[in-house]
Amino acid sequence: MARLSIARIAFAALVAVIPATALAQLAPANAAEFIGVWTVTLDSPQGSFEQEVTVKAAGDKVVATITNQMQPAAQEVTDVSKDGKDLVLKFAGDYQGNAFDAKIVMSPTGDDKASVLFDINGGQFSMSGAGTKKR
Repeated sequence: MARLSIARIAFAALVAVIPATALAQLAPANAAEFIGVWTVTLDSPQGSFEQEVTVKAAGDKVVATITNQMQPAAQEVTDVSKDGKDLVLKFAGDYQGNAFDAKIVMSPTGDDKASVLFDINGGQFSMSGAGTKKR
């Protein structure tokens, strides 16, 4: 009986220190409608801002890359999950030496279309827009 309690405590402690992304990766089958290349157009104070978001299967999980005109080097996204029907991409970025945490939420609105919310630093700045799957 004591061994069982110790095992439960050890398991609880392990779960508490492992990041959530290490516990469960989004399987490609659960993100099938998002797999592909998306053109995402966001509304910013400076006008429209376009990005290309590529969502793909990498073995048994889903990963993504993001590119845009201002930062053409691909931003790797390995923290990909779903919240209900929404696809959630989280990553740490750097723009001109300024680090930031970002979250992109893509909500399906129809065949190969999604509304998009791009959140920076937990609500300090956000942009909304739309995405269309190109292929």
